[in-house]
Amino acid sequence: MRLLSAPLLALIVGQFFLVTAASAQNESSYERQRLATELLTHPRVDALDFHVSGRRDSATAQDNLEQAAQGSMIRRSSYGNAPGGWTQIDIRLLRALVTLANEGYSFRITEIAGGSHSGTSRHYSGLAFDVDKVNGHRVRNRHASYKRFIARCKQLGATQVFGPGTRGHSSHLHIAWGRE
Repeated sequence: MRLLSAPLLALIVGQFFLVTAASAQNESSYERQRLATELLTHPRVDALDFHVSGRRDSATAQDNLEQAAQGSMIRRSSYGNAPGGWTQIDIRLLRALVTLANEGYSFRITEIAGGSHSGTSRHYSGLAFDVDKVNGHRVRNRHASYKRFIARCKQLGATQVFGPGTRGHSSHLHIAWGRE
């Protein structure tokens, strides 16, 4: 029996790691496409094809889901604080949106990576989404049905949740995941 030298063994193990990492990346890309496609066709999910600011570009919530469904990175807006360019949509965000819809929540996504937000917004990293309607009701202090939606988002891993009572979020929910 012939033993492999340490450098040769390291090379073989290294190549296995590269193949395994590439396979995981392909599975992740496929899952992103599948989840984004499911959201685009889900009867409980609406994604705006315009920005609430009135601006029009190729970075609306609808555009972002279509880009992800095609296997592409998603576009960021390039006005106000928005940096322009592209980012990857976070798979945890997509999984949570599909879970919420499948559990019976209906909602309208107003932004993912597009729009103008604070300079350090997680939107620009594909880690956040905004919603202005939950179960047919606009997000407002006087209609608190959105609170169950927020609680479920936290259970699904959201680490940043803003809504009525948070400055600048009186009419929508901002839900974000942490940077890994």
